[in-house]
Amino acid sequence: MKREIIDMHRRRLIANAGMLAAATALAPVWLRAADAPAQVELTLASAAQGREISPHLIGLSYETRHLLDAGLFSARNADLIAYFRALSPRGILRIGGNTSDFAVWSEYRGELPAEESAGGGKPKRRFTITPAQIEDLADFVRATGWRLIFGANLKIDRPNMAAQLVSEVHRRVGDALLAVQIGNEPAFFKHADGKRYTFAEYLAQWRRHAQAIRKAVPGVAFAGPDVALDTGWVLQMAETGDVAALTEHYYRGGAEDATTSIADLLSGDAKFLGEVARIAAVADRRKLPFYLSEANSYYNGGKLGVSNTLASALWGGDFTLACAQAGASGVQFHGGPLGALEISLDRVRNPTPGEGDYKQRLDGISGRYTAIAGDAGAGFYARPLYYGMLLAQQFAGARFVETTLVAKGANLSAYAAGQGTRRVIAVFNKDFARDVQLRIALGVAAKSAQVWRLSAPAIDNVHDVTLAGAEVDAHGAWASKQVERLTVAGAIVNLRVPRGSAALVFAE
Repeated sequence: MKREIIDMHRRRLIANAGMLAAATALAPVWLRAADAPAQVELTLASAAQGREISPHLIGLSYETRHLLDAGLFSARNADLIAYFRALSPRGILRIGGNTSDFAVWSEYRGELPAEESAGGGKPKRRFTITPAQIEDLADFVRATGWRLIFGANLKIDRPNMAAQLVSEVHRRVGDALLAVQIGNEPAFFKHADGKRYTFAEYLAQWRRHAQAIRKAVPGVAFAGPDVALDTGWVLQMAETGDVAALTEHYYRGGAEDATTSIADLLSGDAKFLGEVARIAAVADRRKLPFYLSEANSYYNGGKLGVSNTLASALWGGDFTLACAQAGASGVQFHGGPLGALEISLDRVRNPTPGEGDYKQRLDGISGRYTAIAGDAGAGFYARPLYYGMLLAQQFAGARFVETTLVAKGANLSAYAAGQGTRRVIAVFNKDFARDVQLRIALGVAAKSAQVWRLSAPAIDNVHDVTLAGAEVDAHGAWASKQVERLTVAGAIVNLRVPRGSAALVFAE
């Protein structure tokens, strides 16, 4: 994005009377002297007895149509492989999205139904996947060390075609294939008369496909129902005993909604976290993992000036840890190059590089909310969301420690976990108006404490976000650069967290 566009967005926020309170705090707060910080207390329990955090905590989601992007998912794409590996050594890549239900397998020789038209001059939905693309995807997955959740077409209602495609994916990917999903957001499917599917109708169609796939690939695992905020369908799917993992999608809201803003994004979503806990209770009873297999800030592609800013980094890290604490096994953040994302939304657009420096040029070809901007031809850079995900990833494999936070009215959240003798603490100051001075009672004695900071010059900054003072370089390499040391007095440390920033404390 051009810097003048960022400035224009900042001016527009300030001019918006409906967001006066937030706008007053946005731009000016970075220019005036800091007010006295809020005095905040965080107390940790003495033992790590909370929920164990999955080693697959952080993942990414791409459209099936991204398989057509030359060189994107390939063992030759060393830079993107490095971005994946820097983010997580054991992540999950989900291939699916809206375009999964318009993908046709090139080797299928059966009859296909007439192609569904999007109408209104919108792009054709149907496209073809080839064995060469599946081979490249498999090589890419192996190179990253990640595992794959792969989405098969349900809407076209050709079980044998789905079985042939999954058989090829399994043959190429092998044990790295974590699960297969059949259909994307099926609660939105409609009959010819316009009525939406019931869960029973969906399940009957799903089972026909699953039976054909199981016949072709004995022992294959399924995940589902891959719905968008349809908790009832997820709970019903759990009770069928047909899946090895439960999946649901999440977006804070729509990109075009009047409420879509930085302030809205950082206000949190307690209701959804309650839904996560509700699903997790059933998942635990059934011994099933629960993944948010497609998630990001705002659907319909995200919103520039919100989804691509420092605010998205604070939201992404906070959201991931909140969901994990509520019982989710992992979050796969949706994104990728712009072309396939736009087609997934029935929009015609020819992505063209932006004007300006390297990052600004890549913005023009990148999804608005994607964590990794760019493509195989032009290169990549880490968007702010990537840094929030990287911060949350430091909790993977640990166990939550119960905390008590006295926030004194500040928009603050905190999480703590135990990793052997070490304690990891994340603090997100999402407040626009106040820094916080945090007194942390660690719950156990410690000899040292170090801090990484997640920050940028402003809450709506796009290109200057760092974690521990360092950016991810163009080839996906990252290492902490600025590590602060805190004074430890017994089991107490004090930490200042500026407004619109996050801090990650390692104490041992």
